[in-house]
Amino acid sequence: MRDAAAAVGRRPPRIDAVEKATGTARYAADLKLDGMLHAKLLRSPHAHARVVSIDASEALGLPGVRGVATIEEVPKVVQYWFFLRTKEKEKQMYLLDNVVRFVGDPVLAVAAEDQETAEEAVSRIRVRYETIRPVFDPFEAFEGKGAPIHEKGNVAFRVGKRFGDVEQGFEAADLVVENRFHTSKQKHTPLEPIGTCLADWGADGRLTVYSSTQLPHWSQMYLSGALGIPMNRVRIVKPHTGGAFGGRCGLVHGLETLCCRLSQKTGRPVRSSFSRREEFIATESRHPMTIDLRTGVTKEGVLVANEIRILADAGAYGTHYIGVIADCLSTGVGLYDVPNVDFQAAAVYTNTSPCGAFRGYGNPQMNFAQESQMDVIARELGMDPVAFRRKNHRRLGAIDPVFDDEIRSNGLEECLEEGGRVFGWNAAPDREKGRGPVKRGRGVAALLHGTGAAGGLPDPASATVMIHADGTVGLVTAAADDGQGNRTALAQIASEVLGIEMEKIGLSPTDTSVTPLDGGTHGSRQTYCGGLAVKKACERARRRILAFAAEALNVAQENLEIRESRIHDRGDPDHGLSVADLMRKTQITDMALCEQVVETFSGVAPAMPGYYGAHFAEVEVNTETGEVRVVRLTGAFDVGRAINPDFVEGQITGGGVMGIGWALTEGLVLEKGKIRNGSFTDYRLLRSVDVPELDTIIVESHEPTGPFGAKGVGEGSMVCVASAVANAVYDAVGVRIRDLPITPDKVLGDVVA
Repeated sequence: MRDAAAAVGRRPPRIDAVEKATGTARYAADLKLDGMLHAKLLRSPHAHARVVSIDASEALGLPGVRGVATIEEVPKVVQYWFFLRTKEKEKQMYLLDNVVRFVGDPVLAVAAEDQETAEEAVSRIRVRYETIRPVFDPFEAFEGKGAPIHEKGNVAFRVGKRFGDVEQGFEAADLVVENRFHTSKQKHTPLEPIGTCLADWGADGRLTVYSSTQLPHWSQMYLSGALGIPMNRVRIVKPHTGGAFGGRCGLVHGLETLCCRLSQKTGRPVRSSFSRREEFIATESRHPMTIDLRTGVTKEGVLVANEIRILADAGAYGTHYIGVIADCLSTGVGLYDVPNVDFQAAAVYTNTSPCGAFRGYGNPQMNFAQESQMDVIARELGMDPVAFRRKNHRRLGAIDPVFDDEIRSNGLEECLEEGGRVFGWNAAPDREKGRGPVKRGRGVAALLHGTGAAGGLPDPASATVMIHADGTVGLVTAAADDGQGNRTALAQIASEVLGIEMEKIGLSPTDTSVTPLDGGTHGSRQTYCGGLAVKKACERARRRILAFAAEALNVAQENLEIRESRIHDRGDPDHGLSVADLMRKTQITDMALCEQVVETFSGVAPAMPGYYGAHFAEVEVNTETGEVRVVRLTGAFDVGRAINPDFVEGQITGGGVMGIGWALTEGLVLEKGKIRNGSFTDYRLLRSVDVPELDTIIVESHEPTGPFGAKGVGEGSMVCVASAVANAVYDAVGVRIRDLPITPDKVLGDVVA
């Protein structure tokens, strides 16, 4: 391996930059096939009802209408890949019935020659419902009130974990603090609306689906099971994607299954694209949670006990609730060295739009509660909030109690130190900026987040590398790029290992018919998990190249290295040959050999390393209007090693902006199950003028299990923003916000009180 990195740690342009900058990149909604039909869904106006009858005769009589598919023909996918582990568990993945469980739940889909005809057809279909009493309140659902939403009842999942002796821990505490926190139902709202599928069920029985899914191979398995066809007859092709944030973490509720069924019935390709309104009311969101914390601490500021109670609202169908609760456990217990912890959590079904994967995966909710609680305790003790965190966080070399595994890299100390230095945490606040009704305050919050899901979920990663006769490289991977740039990062890793320039690395399309198994893009995993697969495949290919070169040059293999596509003797740099000349010889010239270097790695990462970070926030609070404005946000993140610093800084910046939105403005408003702010007119995203001064700090701790020391950053970059902002609001005006978002009425209510 070369001493100085040639590709890793550099800032090459994205491999898809030209396509996106010139507008030639094609997204799912841009795709068209010959003979393509357009589909439109009919959705339930009721929060809970049984479909008694459907009269589609008038719609089917319209010119241009080609078919109708209903929820009684194809099952809903109601779980995630955790349930693929056995055939018995896989049965729980699918639900086939005639019940609708939230306002907007699909009832059927119509395929027509054009979108307008499909919409007209939907308006002419008559559905008779038998309404069922809905349950909207998660506490009522937990207590068993109201009709069951699913056969097993309304408690979807519950879990309890105890570490140490909690009662003894509280007896040793000098101070016990109790608080209840509540978080909102946030929407993903990527630039490209969630919900486009183009399905082509051919006459040969092979199904091709063009989808913006984050999980091409898991989606292939889901559709195979739901539609009852072998996996080798299901092909998932992922086009360019305009953001995901967890909203495409599998199949979109009611989209791909109905679209595929229509293609099968009509014998033609069918495309369905949800409107932005449909995305708001009928696709997954962040789980709202109520979190009760009771925490014990000594007068010296040492945490000794923590009691955590969580009730999560999964909505009508809970695909990811187990993983989300598990993430609350791992991050809530793992960040601080509290010897005695009692963790109890439950997820319940309600007749509201479904919740699922969302950036942070339960950690933002847990972090808001925990980091607000840490701030309360630090202030009660008269301790600096940064010093309190430094005193109590779990250290390098410690054993994580949840995973029973050693912490091999931990840069939280440096994140707090360097973040505080850049932010000016120890400097006296500028009181001149806090006169009159506008008060200034500062807050801090820390975080831990996992990289990948090894040991918690099936988490495969694969890569195949092919060295062509001209010395260029074909890298075959199903790593899904949703806009982060991870495929460019994987190409950098390949370039670094092979000693072949970045511009000579070509990546395959994300297409399950040609790419080996990959667990998808989620959980901050691709640079780590996908990167390890690429690195190992390329290391094997490199050894093969050097073995051929050793014979051609008559030099021991261990004395050879590859730099800029040239293989040479370390002791005699002039003695060598190009990779292109060698590959032409082995593949073409030597007709007795004709062998290409093709190597594959497929497997699971050796660990799920935690990455750490801290956000420092400065806010202005208007005590007359209640308005909160974030004026500065500093984020410092331990990423192990930054494969591409541009991408890391982009994640910290984007996560910061998303976190401010969740803190201040974002949350779906529901009234009897109906979403009242289902558009950008009413659902308040941050505008460019709302974005504060942002500082991004990269800390490199070197994760020994990661590719070149790398681990994750993408999800965690928004996790503790709301916590830091809420703590800053308290610092400014003495108002402790325990319910997100931080709206003016909540600020003013407590100020007046």
